[in-house]
Amino acid sequence: MIFRILIYFIMILALHGCAGRPVVVPSLPAGIPLEDVCNRYHVTWQWDGVTQVVMLEYRGNISKAIVGSSTVLIGQNKIILSAPLRRLNSTIYVPQDFEAKVLAPFGVPIAGLGPIESSSRVHVIVIDAGHGGKDRGTMAPFGMDEKEIVLDVAKRLRDLLEGIGIKVIMTRDTDDFISLPERTAIAARERADLFISIHVNSNHDHAVNGFLVYYIETIGKRELNEGQRIENERIFLKNLQADDSATLQAIVTDMMDTLKTSQSQKLAKLIVREARQEPGVKVRGDGIRLCRFFVVRNTLIPAVLVETGFLSNRMEHAKLISPLYRQKMAELIARGVMDYANE
Repeated sequence: MIFRILIYFIMILALHGCAGRPVVVPSLPAGIPLEDVCNRYHVTWQWDGVTQVVMLEYRGNISKAIVGSSTVLIGQNKIILSAPLRRLNSTIYVPQDFEAKVLAPFGVPIAGLGPIESSSRVHVIVIDAGHGGKDRGTMAPFGMDEKEIVLDVAKRLRDLLEGIGIKVIMTRDTDDFISLPERTAIAARERADLFISIHVNSNHDHAVNGFLVYYIETIGKRELNEGQRIENERIFLKNLQADDSATLQAIVTDMMDTLKTSQSQKLAKLIVREARQEPGVKVRGDGIRLCRFFVVRNTLIPAVLVETGFLSNRMEHAKLISPLYRQKMAELIARGVMDYANE
């Protein structure tokens, strides 16, 4: 009986012209052609048609994925995309979040910072990657030491800022030891507008964690009479081709000190504001600390020292050795700089 009813129902559909129509299965969006993405960002890639493995390379960083899978490996880190890689004919497609999740950790400057305004007060920035060479900084029990982490963040920040037209001077872009006096002298020679020093924190209490930005609030007589600061003032005046007189130097010192203290605080607050808005980043307390660090007190321009996290904390250590998290650090600092520049 049931079989007869089913046959009768099919016949009715056929008479109405429905049974003969093919079933249409909605197709999933193909995504973005991988070749287009890689060409846009100058990323080298290759695909093995037998194993279906896709390998990407950018500035020595290697990433591997398999067509049909949404998992991507970047070093030891596993990234999960919103959809798997797909192949249609001879073209491989990646999902929309491929750029942000895979290329960003490579250091590819893709963050949407927008153009810097023509009226901006920021044209040249010195980025100081702390430590280097024989000075390893905070040492980790495994993974990367401080000198490696901060250099990577500094390079990512450089790429982002150069991508929007800001000239960037690096105190170091290799694993070299640069003295503290030389780091501040670079800022004086280059007549930079901002000085940003990047570090990783540490504490004997391994529970302590959080993002922090340091700046100098007041400049006392002791700082004004410091040998390196006097030398930096001489370098600055020489670059201006100005008379190196005691009177002029005193005027320049007073003007730059007033600018330095007020604007350093403003920059620090703007960077912390961006850090608070970044998912996965914990800001310690109010995020701001006063300091007397050498590179902060001896630069003549607005200067901050960014502590990206505590390497002594297990959870932040795991984050800081991740390329994705270091890219996140670079991007939030860059946004803070943009906020400052375009105010």
